[in-house]
Amino acid sequence: NETCLRDVVDGLKTAVETAKKYCKWNYKTAIPIYYPRNNNVSLLLPLCLTGDTPELALAVQREDGFYSARTCLTLEMAYNNARLICRPETSWIKR
Repeated sequence: NETCLRDVVDGLKTAVETAKKYCKWNYKTAIPIYYPRNNNVSLLLPLCLTGDTPELALAVQREDGFYSARTCLTLEMAYNNARLICRPETSWIKR
């Protein structure tokens, strides 16, 4: 139904805007991860869909001067991928 879809889209937009604000307040919120298959580095952003605690990590990469989101990862997957570069220093991704 169209109302349900609109609610999901609005919730996702709000979660992305909140993640962007977190990154402006503290740049360490964005955690770098490396994709060997594509040979590129992406950033993980926390997605808080239902409250103040992140449920997912949004993977964004820079394309043509803008950041583009391609996938979401569970927090466990995000933590494992982030450790390939360095130990994450932010608390939102730690188990």
